[in-house]
Amino acid sequence: MKDAARLAADLRVAWTRKLVLWWQHYNAEYLQSALRIPLVEIVDARSFLGRWHGGERRLVIAVAHIEEDPWLDVLDTLRHEMAHQYVDEVLAISGEPPHGPAFRRACEKLRCSPRARGVSATGKPTAEDRLLQRLRKVLSLAQSPNEHEAEVAVGKARQILLDYNLDVVSLDAERHFGRRSLGPAKGRRASFELWLSLILQDFFFVETIWAETYIPARDQSATILEVYGTDANIEMAAYVYDYLTGLMEPLWESYRRALGIASNRERQRYWSGVMEGFYRKLRERDLTERTENGALVQWKGDEKLRTYYRHINPHVRVRYGRGVRPSEAYQAGLEEGRQVEIRRPLERAEEEVSGYLERA
Repeated sequence: MKDAARLAADLRVAWTRKLVLWWQHYNAEYLQSALRIPLVEIVDARSFLGRWHGGERRLVIAVAHIEEDPWLDVLDTLRHEMAHQYVDEVLAISGEPPHGPAFRRACEKLRCSPRARGVSATGKPTAEDRLLQRLRKVLSLAQSPNEHEAEVAVGKARQILLDYNLDVVSLDAERHFGRRSLGPAKGRRASFELWLSLILQDFFFVETIWAETYIPARDQSATILEVYGTDANIEMAAYVYDYLTGLMEPLWESYRRALGIASNRERQRYWSGVMEGFYRKLRERDLTERTENGALVQWKGDEKLRTYYRHINPHVRVRYGRGVRPSEAYQAGLEEGRQVEIRRPLERAEEEVSGYLERA
């Protein structure tokens, strides 16, 4: 028991140190070091995630938030409380509500949004809500046991997303961008994961980045995949991610059993081949469709999304991997990747659009 208590105490010290380091980073990166370091504390609380106590110059984060939520969510809470500190100590504005105009300006500087997602100021469904509802209805048709009907339904859903993105960009319609973390935080990334992030960015209307994060339970630095886009595009990208990552192990086991392979030494190369093969298939399909559908020619990306992405990530570093050494397993993965097809949806929470990828 004493060892467990000592470990818990040591972890809290490590977490506090990490929070201070991130506070210093955000203060320098976004606020030009305008703030003075406060007392940063981790407290036992469940009634709130974080608090700024201006009179005491204390910024506190709930320990349950760190233990139970993704670290990037904890950092968003940290920036939220820093925004309150900025209003108190730099803007020195009084008489406004806690989340008034001054606070919203501070959140803009600190890249944390004060607004609720998914509903308009009137509480009525937004265009994004209506799009998600429409996608839900269309993708529900993909439950059909008829293979042709399933492919038509998902093809229709993809076309709806394409038309939507073309319309909002060409009309410069109001749209809300957000971001979401996909998958686990890990210390090292395999080649197939890099191909997966490229698939999402090049074919599913989102921007991606491998963001620096932290695994509190292990006191370990890590990275995690973040996607940026509108709610509907993030939803679709999440479905693609979930299914493809879930597909890897069953495909490898099937290949390994068929060839009588005893070890998993070639597994990563096989998975890289699958992802690269699927990427090539999508690229070739788009090139073919451009000759049949003029709309595809017009899609050149969303500059407002790129601006939002650069606003959140002003200093992006590009790193190039060494690639994968070609092998028999890698070549088999390339061929298998060309057989992957968008097909039938996976039922999720009521708010989400149902959809996933299935091997044809």
